[in-house]
Amino acid sequence: MKKLLKYIAAKAKKRKAFEQSEEYRFFLDNRHLLTKIPRFTFFYEPGDEPFNVMRANVVLYGYINKTLMEQEAENLQSYINSNNKNAHANFVKSLHEIISEQPYYQEGQKKIYIPFFTRTLNQIYFDEPEKLLTSPYASLKDKFQDTVIDPFDVYGSELYNSHFSRLVKIKQDDKETAFFHYDTNTIYFVNEQGRLDGTVVLFDRYLRHPNYAHMLERIKPVVEAYFNYDREEFIQALFENGFISSTLVRLIHFRDLIRA
Repeated sequence: MKKLLKYIAAKAKKRKAFEQSEEYRFFLDNRHLLTKIPRFTFFYEPGDEPFNVMRANVVLYGYINKTLMEQEAENLQSYINSNNKNAHANFVKSLHEIISEQPYYQEGQKKIYIPFFTRTLNQIYFDEPEKLLTSPYASLKDKFQDTVIDPFDVYGSELYNSHFSRLVKIKQDDKETAFFHYDTNTIYFVNEQGRLDGTVVLFDRYLRHPNYAHMLERIKPVVEAYFNYDREEFIQALFENGFISSTLVRLIHFRDLIRA
């Protein structure tokens, strides 16, 4: 199947939508922040795979959230220094209002704003932010590299089904989750460790009038066939739903014949 996906991608229309997208501009504007977290500097040059940019942005949003929450904790410390019996509640409420527009990952009842930190540290930042003003948590402002985790290993593919990402979840099976991305017109299959297993690039160069309507509904049969490991059903689902042309179908079958 991987060879088929690679062949379909090679026949795709040339596209620049992702390079003009808000996601990509965010990455270019903020990737210098990756130098603050040496573990993730390899994201600085993502190559020509948009998914690498999407992964990098998860880390970048997390770093921006971390910095904002630490700064606001300092700005709001007057609440803690007051004698008001509601000081803690007011402090937390004010911080939550300030970060309410920031991206996060919802895991059950918990919000993860800093995905490269553990769940426990995230709850300190979110539920007990006054601790950021005292030892040992105050040191995390500048010396946090030893506490960094791999967010994709820990939180898995669901991390992309969050405000950190513009991927749209289609379906999940035992080992993989299928996501769709509108700017790239690509289906991404992501494993439990949050790594990319495969991509289906939709709309080949032979399609004269691609149909972009009702994409999610039309994608579902393609994903079903992929999860069923049914190659012919997969090709047929792509064709019947207008994602590949009859020309590409013939080329695929001709390629299969000469390889047989």
